[in-house]
Amino acid sequence: MDPTLVKAAVGGVGVAAAAAVTAAFQYAAKVREERRLLRVALVEADTKVAGTFGELIGRSHGRGKSELSDVLIQTLLAEGDLIDTIRTSYADHIRAAPDKLTAINEVFRSLPIAHPIGTDDMDATLQVLAALGRKHVILTRAARGAVEGRQSWKPLPDSVELIESLKKHEKWNQMGRIRRLFNQGSRP
Repeated sequence: MDPTLVKAAVGGVGVAAAAAVTAAFQYAAKVREERRLLRVALVEADTKVAGTFGELIGRSHGRGKSELSDVLIQTLLAEGDLIDTIRTSYADHIRAAPDKLTAINEVFRSLPIAHPIGTDDMDATLQVLAALGRKHVILTRAARGAVEGRQSWKPLPDSVELIESLKKHEKWNQMGRIRRLFNQGSRP
């Protein structure tokens, strides 16, 4: 056998092996980057879900959106005897208060208009919260808190069952993966 051919064949194998190793490292780096981007996307999605879930909890407890009415602001800025009386009473309230900052905050808190939420809307929203809590691990405890919070002042007809169901889901969520595999029959 010609030693030059052997040397060329061995050299070609070395180049191919180096290329394969480089490709494997590049692929591993790409997979790591894709996993990182997926984690970032999941965090963003969870944040949006948590914000929306928080708004739903407010609705289930009868708190609608608040806004500062343009008409109210224009009225307060207008001239007239009634407006002067209102301004004077606000000023007197603030002057008489021992804590001026708290009094100012009370005045400004009284200005926004809150839109009420109806009982049916509150109840339906609470049912949605419970369903989302049973479906998503991250929302289970918050949904249970919302149902329990409403339980103290305006319970749903089936709120006791909802709370028990959410407790079972929370217990299931706390199990490890292997325990869940062996206890599929106890899944809520």
